[in-house]
Amino acid sequence: MVLQRNQDNVAVRNEQFTVHYEEIHLQAWRLALYLCGRREDAEDLLAETVAGAIRNFDKLRDVSKFKGWFMKSMRNLHIDHIRRSKRQMDVADFGGDVMVWERLGRYPQIEGPQRSAEARQIFRAIDMLPESLRTPLVLNALEGLDIREIGDVMGLGQSAVKVRIHRARKKLMELLGEDFEVS
Repeated sequence: MVLQRNQDNVAVRNEQFTVHYEEIHLQAWRLALYLCGRREDAEDLLAETVAGAIRNFDKLRDVSKFKGWFMKSMRNLHIDHIRRSKRQMDVADFGGDVMVWERLGRYPQIEGPQRSAEARQIFRAIDMLPESLRTPLVLNALEGLDIREIGDVMGLGQSAVKVRIHRARKKLMELLGEDFEVS
């Protein structure tokens, strides 16, 4: 009887996890690609994050924070991998000139040669931002995470996230130049 109850609890927990994971799986995949830069590494990171999240799902007190909890777990696992391998991430680790939007599988939905060139210029400028500014900007502008969720993922307060996004946008405008206009 006790064994049956435990199996039922596990089944319910796994079903709840699946429901919440299905809501964020595409964002989780894109974050894994963004963090790792290589498809194979992203697959490994995502699989490891899912396995750990399933094991620890019952420790999550507020399921409304599932997305932030999951993404932060992924980010922490990625940091652990970097520390273990003792390597520094730089542009070469992301495949050379492969840009943020290419790693995320996001391409500008802009028509016409001039608009397409403008989009490429914007995304190249995003790639030039330091990671501390690029990450919150990408999570907000491209992934649609709100300030609270980004704070959860990055381990920052909401004010710090707002400041970084503001600085990222300001730096983007500097990189793009005063004459840059998106029509």
